Amino acid sequence: MAIIDRIKYDGPAYDGQWLIYKYPSDEFVLGSQLIVNQSQEALFLKGGKALDLFGPGTHTLATGNLPILKRLVNIPFGGKTPFSAEIYYVNTTARLDNKWGTSVPFQVTDPKYNIIMAVRAFGQYGITISDARLFITKIVGAVNSDHISNHDDVRKYFNSLINTKIKEVVSSYIIHRKISLLEITTYLGELSEVCHSAINDEFNRFGIDLHNFYIESVNFPNNNVDKLKEALERKSELTVLGEDYYRQRSYDVLEKLAENEAAGSAANAGIGLGMGLGAGTVAGSAFADLARNLQVGPDAPLVSRSEAPNSIVCNKCSHKNAPESKFCGNCGDQFDHSMKCHNCQEELPAGSKFCGQCGQPQGIKKCSRCGHSNKPNNLFCEECGNKC
Repeated sequence: MAIIDRIKYDGPAYDGQWLIYKYPSDEFVLGSQLIVNQSQEALFLKGGKALDLFGPGTHTLATGNLPILKRLVNIPFGGKTPFSAEIYYVNTTARLDNKWGTSVPFQVTDPKYNIIMAVRAFGQYGITISDARLFITKIVGAVNSDHISNHDDVRKYFNSLINTKIKEVVSSYIIHRKISLLEITTYLGELSEVCHSAINDEFNRFGIDLHNFYIESVNFPNNNVDKLKEALERKSELTVLGEDYYRQRSYDVLEKLAENEAAGSAANAGIGLGMGLGAGTVAGSAFADLARNLQVGPDAPLVSRSEAPNSIVCNKCSHKNAPESKFCGNCGDQFDHSMKCHNCQEELPAGSKFCGQCGQPQGIKKCSRCGHSNKPNNLFCEECGNKC
């Protein structure tokens, strides 16, 4: 191979993007000129080791400016002494339009609507090679056959890292900050900074500066949009109707229960439904009143306690009420539960067995023959004349 005395690289002929260029020859001589353009660096390698590094300018290769290489290959002093090495040109300009995106949607629980959503994220970032030695030895290794490596190779190395970190950071940010996916667009700037901090150290480990890391969108597939719409409609309905919603539902169940002939089974099922709906005191008390006022059995018809034999008949409207009622359920008239002595008409407390004024017994005498109820001071039955 011919000895090279002028070394230079001006970029791809097709004006494409490039990041690393390996000079095709590895035979050089002292006294050769090494030309490094602006925004370039030239790195000498020998046996896989990164040695001397040159910045922009024209450099005449000599033992004085190749100290590391000289020690390694024992280059003699003076003359056009040949030596072998590899030269890598490194593009140090910033490339800001590197695209990234999550390869597959990842699961996130929306903290506001408590539903699991499949989420995707997209964006872009910029990189600059800050340490050519570190980058070439750890990332490039062996470049492809046409001696050119571009930014796509870097993206290929770091795609998995970005995907993993983005999923972790976005999920944690949404959950701990309690931000709904519908509101996440407002926080994209702050979220981008958090992701940049989480990823930057890993890029620095390989001699790359990461900057302008942006999250352009956090969204979800169309099938998740329908799920979110349902959650929004359900939450809106409960917010607007509030307790009235549960009360109306309890009334609907009571109405169905009253129409059902299997009163016993329906009552039990209704009580369970009221508890399941979380209707609180409204539905709970409604079902409790229903259960108290029903006499249920497997084949028995619905019987109200107001129709029991000892029910109280209102003197004002003749409505029958439950025995312990204090007011009429129809007209609201208050019942008088006090009693008067059969003998002296003295007002007595309810349930008195003897009059505190005259001492007469106040209980009811039932006839042993016909069962008729007689006043306690009757000596003979009012119905059949039998002696009480």
